[in-house]
Amino acid sequence: MIVKKLESFYIINKIIEHKQFKNKLLKLINDMPKSNFESTRENITHTDWNLPKDTKRDYLELFYDIITPYMNSIMKQMYCSKWRINNGWFQQYTENNEHKWHNHCGTNFSNVYYLEMPEKYMKTEFYNIITKKIYTFNLQEGDLLTFPAYILHRSKKIKNSHRKTIISFNSDFLDVKL
Repeated sequence: MIVKKLESFYIINKIIEHKQFKNKLLKLINDMPKSNFESTRENITHTDWNLPKDTKRDYLELFYDIITPYMNSIMKQMYCSKWRINNGWFQQYTENNEHKWHNHCGTNFSNVYYLEMPEKYMKTEFYNIITKKIYTFNLQEGDLLTFPAYILHRSKKIKNSHRKTIISFNSDFLDVKL
């Protein structure tokens, strides 16, 4: 069977508390142990992805409190009665950093919160495997993007000295009530 059409499903939430909490979240992230991540697929200046899982992540505690009402809303839109976050991490990109095409296995949805995104070209790009085209969404700093985890996506190479900071997490919505 050949798939002739591929529809994507995504949700963009504007986090209304963004301006209120941006600097606090950035301070908590900057207080994290300095850790870069380099491989053939990514080059990231500062992240907690590769830190031990038992490392205290104060920024995530605050962030999860902020996004809980938004996740509850998504849960209702999906006719579910439960949701969970599988893991969460931050990534700070500086000049020449990138995260090449990838997906997230073992989860239903990936989520990206754009904590710092000073330029539009820094938003996540998606690859449509049917049309072989790259596409983006109308995103801006302070947005939370939720999308199916199997969709190929990337963070393009940063072309200048502006920093991009995201908080990402994987999630599932459970117990359908339709």
